[in-house]
Amino acid sequence: MPDQINGDDTRVIVGLGNPGQEYARTRHNMGFMIVDAIGTANGAQPTLNSRLKCEFSKFTYRGKTIMLVKPMTYMNLSGECVIAVKQWFKLPVSSFIVVHDDVALPLGKLRVQNGGGAGGQHGVESIIQCLGGDTSLVRLKFGVGPDPGGDKRASFVLSRVPEAQQELLMQAHDLAKKCLFTWINEGTLKAMNQYNAIDLRPEALAEAEEKKRKKEQAAQERRERLERERLEKEKSQNEEPGAVRLEAGELSGDIL
Repeated sequence: MPDQINGDDTRVIVGLGNPGQEYARTRHNMGFMIVDAIGTANGAQPTLNSRLKCEFSKFTYRGKTIMLVKPMTYMNLSGECVIAVKQWFKLPVSSFIVVHDDVALPLGKLRVQNGGGAGGQHGVESIIQCLGGDTSLVRLKFGVGPDPGGDKRASFVLSRVPEAQQELLMQAHDLAKKCLFTWINEGTLKAMNQYNAIDLRPEALAEAEEKKRKKEQAAQERRERLERERLEKEKSQNEEPGAVRLEAGELSGDIL
């Protein structure tokens, strides 16, 4: 029998990937890696569940049950696992978020997407199909690009991020974990607004810093201009009455 679960107080994080050591830590397994990191940090104990076709664990966070799901079906059949979890625990689609790699985004960027098509991601395609065409599923896309395109794409996503980019990868993992807990606590819109614009790439950070510097400089120049205008106006107002009194005095002297 299924566990007694309250759908309003349950969140399911599905990390997509492929089982097996040959796929471990590859770009295509980013979903697995993020789910593993969250589970480890929160003391979750994963077990293989043949009924649900996944590696499954759960923990409690701020009164909510957080389920961590890693489909063991291989990427292209991920939907079989998701529909099994959904039906077994009688959960709505809104309780789920799917974490997966995205070659269209560069490493260092995330994107929370509220519904829509699969965008060529076969795991998401399978999930939508198993949900009867329901495209309302929330996804957290984890950038692994740039996309080499064509025949090189398959080998690219099944390879590991090079050593030179490992620091950026870990920063992106940390950002993804924060994003997921924002989704748990505050919902999809908040997660989108807070994380979709962030770009951790060094060149993007440098560009953002330069934009910030120019904006602050422009604001400072505007404040200085307004202050000069205020002082000039004040000086002009103070000088005008004095000029009138002087003319009046000169006029009185002439009469005397």
